[in-house]
Amino acid sequence: MESWRTEEAVDSLGVQLKNRRSIGLTVVCILTWVGCGIPFTLNLIAFSSTNLKQAFVNTGKYSGIWFFLDWFVFPALCALGAVFMFRLKRWGFWIYCVGQIPPIVFSIYSVIGMTKSLGSGVFFGLLWNCLSIAFVVFYAIEMNKLSRKTISTDF
Repeated sequence: MESWRTEEAVDSLGVQLKNRRSIGLTVVCILTWVGCGIPFTLNLIAFSSTNLKQAFVNTGKYSGIWFFLDWFVFPALCALGAVFMFRLKRWGFWIYCVGQIPPIVFSIYSVIGMTKSLGSGVFFGLLWNCLSIAFVVFYAIEMNKLSRKTISTDF
């Protein structure tokens, strides 16, 4: 007896499944959640410490804003973008990029400032961010599997 849950049974009915999520996209979304969730949780725990609060009392205004963005906002945007891409929403990629690209650019800029050399600074900055860049590239490759529906609140 043939099971209706097999792909052959679905193919024999002539039903076409639209927008199936690939295994690669599923794995990368899960890795993104782990990569955003663990540091986000550890940062919340560390931020509740009074010693960390004292360390940032005498810092400049913009370093405090960058600290907040880099430790809390950008990981949350990356995780949110991965949720939408997991749901096969194309605009989740753009949310992910808003959370991923600024830290990459800032770290390359910081490495250039530390090395005082444009060539080696860009090289080591890119090397430092190769995993982040690989995730952005992989999500960009997988965009053809994501739907082109307009932005809506349905999940």
